[in-house]
Amino acid sequence: MPQVHPSLAQYNPHNITNVIARFCRGTIPRTCDRSNINETYARPCTVSESYVSSSDSITLELKNTESTVLRPLEFKLKYEFIDLHQDGLPLGGGEHDCNRKFISSLMDRKDPAIFRSVRNIFLFGRGGTRNLKCIYKFEGMRGERVRIKLRKVTTMNRQCMSRVDEDINRSFCYGETSAKVEIFERPYHDSILLPRGCLCNSSNSSHLPVEYTSTTRDVEVHFTAFNMSTLDDPDALNFEGMFEFIKGPTNCKDGRRKFGPSGTIDMTFGDLECRTRPWLIEPSNGNKFLYVRLKAIFLRKYNPKRTMNTTVVGTSSYRCETKSRAVLTTAEGLTITACPLAPDSKAYEFVEIFSAGWNERPNFALVNRSKAISVEFLRPANGDFSFNWMELIPRPTISLAEDCQYKCSELNACVNVSVWCDGVVHCPSGDDETFLQCSAIMKLPTEILATLCLIIVLFCCAFAAFAYK
Repeated sequence: MPQVHPSLAQYNPHNITNVIARFCRGTIPRTCDRSNINETYARPCTVSESYVSSSDSITLELKNTESTVLRPLEFKLKYEFIDLHQDGLPLGGGEHDCNRKFISSLMDRKDPAIFRSVRNIFLFGRGGTRNLKCIYKFEGMRGERVRIKLRKVTTMNRQCMSRVDEDINRSFCYGETSAKVEIFERPYHDSILLPRGCLCNSSNSSHLPVEYTSTTRDVEVHFTAFNMSTLDDPDALNFEGMFEFIKGPTNCKDGRRKFGPSGTIDMTFGDLECRTRPWLIEPSNGNKFLYVRLKAIFLRKYNPKRTMNTTVVGTSSYRCETKSRAVLTTAEGLTITACPLAPDSKAYEFVEIFSAGWNERPNFALVNRSKAISVEFLRPANGDFSFNWMELIPRPTISLAEDCQYKCSELNACVNVSVWCDGVVHCPSGDDETFLQCSAIMKLPTEILATLCLIIVLFCCAFAAFAYK
């Protein structure tokens, strides 16, 4: 039997050798034999089945002191260079964490800079990882905005493509979206992230590049891939983009974060650059939903939960009398694009949207889900637009439970007393402002109403008798 003493060693810049492993007769090194059977479909080799250096070089040393022709020494070695480079600063975690941040105040130059997806093979399917999520956070200084330009996106091994809605210059994903790149912005430092774009590209048919300029100074790009296989590696899943911190308007002082049981927003436009800032409507607590109603012509809707349908649901914009667009977005990414109408418009058309989860009741998983709604007006010019909102609570489903006093029957929802007879129509049917609901006479006690009715009837009879005498 030949005397073989293989060992793996790595050398650091100071020429100090660190032995990673040593094995001789009777010991077995880490192996991954299944990769020899079928490299394409075999379960990926993990870190525990390999040797990984902690520096940029590694040496395999083989000492053979005795050998014969009948017992030759034979082995097969596969190696790969692991790319650990990542742009930006670590957002937290260790060596295999891919979350990064780019902070404007720490950058010497404000020129456009490149950022790329991670290429560490151990974070992908071929490296043994099932799911991947990398967050790239961009933090501007006060008065700055963030411009993101994604010029390359690759999501192979799944049928997915992204299209740009030219009307609002926003990209949406269609198909199998288990791997995608998403753009988010945070309107306020303690608010939720709002989706502002989605990209995927499995056949080079997607619209690229895609550019987005934020209305705030806090932007995130999410690179996600779920249910990865051995076919998924940094060459199959990657993206490349550019970012730039640019100066934003300094005189946008109005608060666009609204709470409360109901409200109406009348667009009184100030500085031109401030007009496209989103309105963020949030319910007063997590048990309530929101209902937003806008006088507008419905154009199209994108539902991230139904991306397999590649047909854009919507209508033509030929009836629009303005180039302005209203974009209503829920926290889960449901997006409605509409053509806003002036309050005095003769067209009686409305667009409505509910908080995320309204159509999924009852579902206890909705407790921690955000129910905020974003309303944006793009290219508003000098248009006079408005919208209103109100909080909703689902009506009791048990027949024995007491029904709510104030309700929108067509929405099957209970509403706050403050929306009742306040001069603004909130319920689609207008029940909250009808004469029967709001007349002071109709609010009198039953006995008094009956007496008044009797007096009116007697008066009418007397008048009729006098007229025909």
